[in-house]
Amino acid sequence: MRFRANLNKLTLVKGQERLVDDYIEDRIKEAARIWLDAALAIVPAWSGASRATFQALASAVDYHVSIDVAGDAPDRIGLGRLYSQGGVRRLKQGSWEFYYETQLRYLVANETKTVAPRTEGLRGTMKTPTPFKFREAGFKAVREYAKTLANEPVTPIKKLRKK
Repeated sequence: MRFRANLNKLTLVKGQERLVDDYIEDRIKEAARIWLDAALAIVPAWSGASRATFQALASAVDYHVSIDVAGDAPDRIGLGRLYSQGGVRRLKQGSWEFYYETQLRYLVANETKTVAPRTEGLRGTMKTPTPFKFREAGFKAVREYAKTLANEPVTPIKKLRKK
């Protein structure tokens, strides 16, 4: 299961690339934090595995993922980290993306359907209703954030002085 989001802003004159790249990188990191807020508001923490899948992306954008393993649950945080990837990367000048990927079988299943206990790697019944649809929730939150950027001037750009 993958989720990707990117921002493409504009073509620049020589000398402004680094400033605008930094600006866009900051905005995509903020978009990732907003996506994480929305996703983690839905995904439960029982053994820690599902929430731990978000840690790679969170680390790339200075975001803390709270994981409180339930007292009766095995600690499976390492499993979540093992079966996931995430981060922020520059695709080309002026274009950045954040990405989140997981192969954690029961999280993938619970994202899209109602999973019966003892199937798809699920050990018991879910307290949080499924399907989770955390990707959809995150996408909606990022789309709202992107609307706020639509009319935002690219303020870090300064006029280049002729020498």
